[in-house]
Amino acid sequence: MIDGDEMNSFANILLVDDEERFTKSLHTILSHYHYSCTEAFSGSEAVKLLGERSFDLALLDVDLPDMSGYTVLEHIKTSNNGPTVIMLTGLNTVETAVMALKKGAYDFFTKPINYDLLLKTIARALQHNKLCRELEAGEERFRVLVEASWEGLVIHSNGRFLEANDQFLSMFGYSKNELKEGQFLDKILDPSSLQTVCDRIERGILGNYEAIGRKKEGQLFPIEAKTRSMNYLGETVRVCAIRDLSERVKAEEEKFALNRKLEKANKIRSLGLMAGAIAHDLNNILTGVVSYSDLLLAQMQPEERFFPHIRKIKESGKRAAAVVSDLVTLSRGNSVSRTVHNINDIILSHFKSIEHTERLSHYPGVLIKTNLKKNISNVCCSPQQIHKVLLNMIGNALEAVKEDGIIAISTQDCKFAHPMSLDAKTSRDYVKLTIADNGPGISQKDLEHVFEPFYSTKVMGKSGTGLGLSIVWNTVQEHDGWIEIKNNNPGAIFEIFLPSTAEGTCTLIDESDYRPLRGNGETILLIDDQAEQNETVSELLSILGYRTFSASSGEEGLAFLRAHSAHLVLLDMIMGDGLNGYETYKEILQINPKQRAIIISGYAPNEDYRETINLGASMLLEKPVTLVELGSAIKHSLSHE
Repeated sequence: MIDGDEMNSFANILLVDDEERFTKSLHTILSHYHYSCTEAFSGSEAVKLLGERSFDLALLDVDLPDMSGYTVLEHIKTSNNGPTVIMLTGLNTVETAVMALKKGAYDFFTKPINYDLLLKTIARALQHNKLCRELEAGEERFRVLVEASWEGLVIHSNGRFLEANDQFLSMFGYSKNELKEGQFLDKILDPSSLQTVCDRIERGILGNYEAIGRKKEGQLFPIEAKTRSMNYLGETVRVCAIRDLSERVKAEEEKFALNRKLEKANKIRSLGLMAGAIAHDLNNILTGVVSYSDLLLAQMQPEERFFPHIRKIKESGKRAAAVVSDLVTLSRGNSVSRTVHNINDIILSHFKSIEHTERLSHYPGVLIKTNLKKNISNVCCSPQQIHKVLLNMIGNALEAVKEDGIIAISTQDCKFAHPMSLDAKTSRDYVKLTIADNGPGISQKDLEHVFEPFYSTKVMGKSGTGLGLSIVWNTVQEHDGWIEIKNNNPGAIFEIFLPSTAEGTCTLIDESDYRPLRGNGETILLIDDQAEQNETVSELLSILGYRTFSASSGEEGLAFLRAHSAHLVLLDMIMGDGLNGYETYKEILQINPKQRAIIISGYAPNEDYRETINLGASMLLEKPVTLVELGSAIKHSLSHE
């Protein structure tokens, strides 16, 4: 008798017989030899169990009360991974045995059963079942590997098609039967490559080569082939793995086009890196220009002789800071605080600005029309950056229409699907700002390049640097928005989409009146490694009625806060060799977890800014900062828990 205890403990046997005493007896015997058995007393019960569980072997009676055992056998053979079947019957006839074996039974036993012979047969049947399943698994693994290959695989003998995988057939669009008719190479290769490939086959050359393939519909495409010889069904044949090079060629073309733009990209990257490097120091210098102008203006009356001149100095300093900010924006290395505003208010405020008024004075015949939707949704934005967008867009439109032209500015709520969104088909709520003019429009050639840095149709040095629309593009992207441009026949239309918000608006700063911003003697600690910066900001805060203390490093600021308290900390982000702004604020929170702070810096890298805001800092103020901007930020920070 075969010793198969180890195998038996894993073998599941289905016993199918309507004679309950026989089935129970057989179950007892097989259990003694460690087989796991399940009983079924009808064909339908057996079919149900076969659908629910997996069996290695079935002992199946021919005569069942509800259906023939042959019917159950046929069901097993048509299912995947069915058990091996041994038929049982009380009718000992040759016809019955032949019928069972023809239908796929492994063996046939007549009752009464010779159990010793049955146990040996079961052991052999289980071994047979194991080998069959391993063979099927191997064939399936081979089939999956061949079909999973992203290369087309074809086997041929001197140009006579023998076999191919689905990828090959899909690549060229043929069926196997179509390729078996005659020589298949002239169907899949362009005539320019056919002779070369045939020469390689005739001379027995193997290895890699490139050629031009041809699809069934006639389209030509580049291919790479790798060939080798092998034995297939007793015949030496060639196996060829073919790759479609269309995507690679396309990528190379795109790379070439990208390289053509590399010079411009390197130029703006270099400028951006330079701007980021000098922004902190340059804005610290400009703080003196803007802040001391503010100090003088705060002590003067508007009707005094030098009041407008000093105000011009202040505005010039702010414009100089804006140039640095523009270059940093292009490098995407700066961070700007955003608050909730009504876009209409920002537009109307822009119309009152010195920059807009001065530029519009050069085009007295141009008419600017507005159609600003009432009760429009709010947007979360940086008013200063939206001001730059308007300055550049309206400036371009003024230069386009020149004399007696019309510029139309409108706003509206809309639904818009952002093209760069992960779900680009889903529309969301946006505010649309439209600026249209009736100038000559933009040529199709220029239309594709208008947002590229330094691309300009103007005369360099006279009316533009080519950075204006690049700044607009980057600003809109930083606001999670989108901008579209199209010709209006005549003129051009720019549509800017900004995500709307249901949050309430902040009050726009009135630069002419700082009295509502006065404090009540609150203590403010200034932490900046530049002593003159601390001195300048301290004087501004004194005018606003605050009590200030200064520290020239993060470590010095921490020492102060361990001994004293402060209502608010104004914190520079980039300081000397010690702690930076983020590290300092992190340590401050160890001393006082509720300490309020405002970042005030000439340049704040994105990562440091975000991490400091996440710790609890209220906002970012970019140097140079005006008296009113500083006062508004402090009021906002002190009034919010």
